[in-house]
Amino acid sequence: MDNKWLIPIVIVLVALFAVAVAYLDENPDAINNSGETLSFNVSSGPSDLSEVIKSIKTLPYFEGYDADTLKWMEDLGDQKVFMSDDCMVIMDSSNAGKIPEDPGITDVYIYNYFDAEVIENHDLGDELPTVYLVKNVKFINQEIVGNGLA
Repeated sequence: MDNKWLIPIVIVLVALFAVAVAYLDENPDAINNSGETLSFNVSSGPSDLSEVIKSIKTLPYFEGYDADTLKWMEDLGDQKVFMSDDCMVIMDSSNAGKIPEDPGITDVYIYNYFDAEVIENHDLGDELPTVYLVKNVKFINQEIVGNGLA
């Protein structure tokens, strides 16, 4: 191969790499964990997605939410949501059925641990939970911890 073509090819590849990095930096939602199995620890749920969307629109806690993420959530239809301090995990009813319901015990904290394959994730906003759409839920265990008030 003639060396006079090598330098222009390298320059083009470096330019393409720089454009890709700039795009991903400006569009963080383009980077997601699609196909990756993550472990989750949630402390509430399941809730209907429509009720969670209503809360996002009305509660001061969610002020400044990302409108595109909310629109994406609205387009998901009839789904269930499990929540923690740092994430919302959305899944269909079949997968939600793999996680035990709240046993109805008061004065305790209830944590559900499960693994799931991430289909898509979105950022709801600064200091707001990340929203994950998942499938293939595998329940690990439920932990019930006293809150020290009883």
